[in-house]
Amino acid sequence: MKTVLIIANPKAGKGKPLKNLPEVQNHLQSIGYISETYFTQNTTDYEGIQGAIDALKKLDCLVVIGGDGTLNDIVNSIPVDFRIPIILLPCGSGNDFATYLYGKRTIPEILNSLLKNEIITINIGECNGQKFINGLGIGFDGWVAKKANAGATWIPVLLKYNLAILQGLFTYKSFYTNLGQSLIIAIANGPTYGGGFRIAPQADPTDELLDLWQIKPIAVAKRPYFLSLIKKGGHATIPGPYSHQTLKEITIQCYKNLPAHMDGEYFEAERFEVKMLEMKVGFLV
Repeated sequence: MKTVLIIANPKAGKGKPLKNLPEVQNHLQSIGYISETYFTQNTTDYEGIQGAIDALKKLDCLVVIGGDGTLNDIVNSIPVDFRIPIILLPCGSGNDFATYLYGKRTIPEILNSLLKNEIITINIGECNGQKFINGLGIGFDGWVAKKANAGATWIPVLLKYNLAILQGLFTYKSFYTNLGQSLIIAIANGPTYGGGFRIAPQADPTDELLDLWQIKPIAVAKRPYFLSLIKKGGHATIPGPYSHQTLKEITIQCYKNLPAHMDGEYFEAERFEVKMLEMKVGFLV
């Protein structure tokens, strides 16, 4: 029988991985797979994930139960020559990359990708030595990510995210970098982040290019319109205070530490050295 390693983040999506684990294990068994399970111990549990993978001499697939942050941990745990295909089950808060891969498919339907054995190869980016797979947001986006990851745990993350956007619409100030004055600088591999915020609608994570969208300063009175437009991806076709380019590498120098997020995980930096890596990861679809 073939072997699957399940990597589950028990803290993702208010416990969704734990609730869905029995269904995952039972379905894998029903289609002829033996499964082993590793629970991540904390954020950036790279050594634990690597150890769980290395402990299995024969591994046919890695099944990740979590969200974009959990997938980020996987990407930063595996070596550049990793050739084992991955399945990502949407059990996090935003699930942007899983939505890109699988749309609205159910967990059993996604696991049935094991039977089709069709693989899509995804590019991996890097910022300041840390790998990312979906996207990097600097400025307003980072500030929103910080707010969404803080506060009372009983409030759904997406609700906190939307409340933070509402607050930031009226309070967040633009910032300066070597690219000029901006409200948001997004460097995207996938088309959405933040639970469906379509920041880079033309982005293709298989084309070996990163999409940079610079959202320039917007008057407070006009922010609701333009951010609503950007959330839906309308800025790709309607002129406005923003610019777009594709690239393989860029350095963004700021004049102070700025809030940022990488695959939804908050951090701060004054300098962002970003590049597309030669590393690729295969996903069963």
